[in-house]
Amino acid sequence: MKYQPRNRIFQRVIEDKPALAMIDQRFLEVGERKGRPVLITATAQYQDRTDDGLPGPGAAPQLDLIDEGIEKAADEHDGRIAATLTSDGLRTWLIYAAKVEPLLRAVSASAKAAGPTGAGRPLGGGTGLLVRSEQDPAWTKFEAALPTAEEGRWNDDMAVIEQLEEHGDDHAVARPIEHLVLLPSKAAQDRFVTWARENGYEIAGVSERAREGAWAVECTMFSVIDIDAIFEQTCELTVEAEKLGGAYDGWQTRVVESQAGN
Repeated sequence: MKYQPRNRIFQRVIEDKPALAMIDQRFLEVGERKGRPVLITATAQYQDRTDDGLPGPGAAPQLDLIDEGIEKAADEHDGRIAATLTSDGLRTWLIYAAKVEPLLRAVSASAKAAGPTGAGRPLGGGTGLLVRSEQDPAWTKFEAALPTAEEGRWNDDMAVIEQLEEHGDDHAVARPIEHLVLLPSKAAQDRFVTWARENGYEIAGVSERAREGAWAVECTMFSVIDIDAIFEQTCELTVEAEKLGGAYDGWQTRVVESQAGN
């Protein structure tokens, strides 16, 4: 059966440059990593870039062709494209496999259909790729490609905001933002409730008993839908929950439709 990745795209900052990281969430599982200690890294340079260094419209079709070629090579040789990083005029694929040579040759050949990248500056002997291999049995390069906890939180917040946008939400209208925090004990729940009230949150509900080992707190903050404002809330709630041995479990709010859409 053909391997089906579970890809998610994260916005990141790598070496102070805006970046996009496509991460195969399935490769976070030990079972998918086991038996694949070889890392093949392929890098393509693109000349047409936006002001922030990401691909411009002229680069996208060629990069798509290379993407398709590398995906085909990985499928044919039981490789896993664990991460694809795009930043500062470069796209890099991290591909893990059991053996080097068959997949290395296939990846190198995969770019021929796309031709040289970067306005006459081909990488990798005219194939459009610079390809190399190394042993990475601890998958350290993949771990380094993962978003930080803060980047993960920011991307989760943006995902909710994008869902609201899809439903025609008017972000400028303030409304209660509903947060859920899970604590490990009744004492931790009580301490969190006290902290939340002292920091401007209203308590919308608390669980009277543990559910699946956690004591829940629902709290709200009146706010517009602004990524900076939301991110500030989710970060401080995450920090406080973790101090008490608990976890932040996300936010939601009602959709307020724009008057222009009525």
